[in-house]
Amino acid sequence: MRKILSTIVLASMTLLPTGCGSSQAEDAEKKDAEAEENIMTDEGLEVIELKKMPLPCSKEILSAAWKQIGSIEVKRKTVLDYRHNTPIYFISTDLDGDKCPEILLRGEQPYAAIFTYAKDSLRLVTFVNHPQIGISITQDGAIIRSGSNREGDYLVKFIKLKDSKIYTRGESRETFSIQKNEVVSSGIEYLLQKDTAMVKVTKEEYQKVAPVEAGTYIEDIEGWEDFRKP
Repeated sequence: MRKILSTIVLASMTLLPTGCGSSQAEDAEKKDAEAEENIMTDEGLEVIELKKMPLPCSKEILSAAWKQIGSIEVKRKTVLDYRHNTPIYFISTDLDGDKCPEILLRGEQPYAAIFTYAKDSLRLVTFVNHPQIGISITQDGAIIRSGSNREGDYLVKFIKLKDSKIYTRGESRETFSIQKNEVVSSGIEYLLQKDTAMVKVTKEEYQKVAPVEAGTYIEDIEGWEDFRKP
C-alpha cells in the first residue's frame, strides 16, 4: 500500500502542462526526485538482514524469560500478556559489535522482545507493551520503539547498546490537541539520558545522538528462524 500511494503522488506531480520551457521541466523533475527521496526516507522501506550468531542459551531459558515479562496493565482491554503467549521466531545476532549476541524474539503480532546475553546472563532490553507500538532496528544496531500511546501521543524512543548494556537512550514525544474541530500538533518534546535520568534537551542536541535512519520493523527483517523447531 505504501508503494502504491507513493507512485500515485509522484505520477500526479508529473502531469504538468506541455510547452512550459526547459527550465520548468527541469524543476519539475527535480521536485519529483526530491519527493521520491523523501518518501523512501520517511517510510524506511529498506529491509535489512542481520548477521546471525549461534543461539547462546537454551530455548527453555528464553521461553522462561519471555513469560517473565508478564502482564501489562491487565485491567485494560489492550493488555499484552506474555505469560500466555509463546515465542514463534528468533534471530540471534550482534547489534553492538561486542561479539556477544542479542536475541530478537517474536510471538503473534504485536508481541516482540529483545534480550542481551553476556557473561552467562540474559537481560531484557525492550519489548512491545502496547499494540500500537512497534520495534525497528537500524543498520548500525540502534533499537527504535515508535508509535502512538494510549494518550494519543506519538513516541519515538531509541536505545543504543555498548558491551551488551544500554549505553544511551532518547525519546521524542509529539502531543496533539483539538482546535476548531481539527487535530493539530502541540509540539515535540525531546529527551536524552543523562546519567540515570531522562532530561529535556533541544532538537539540535537530540539529533546529534539519535539514529539518523528510521530502521526496519522487526517483522520485516529477513532471516527469522522458527523458535518451535528442535
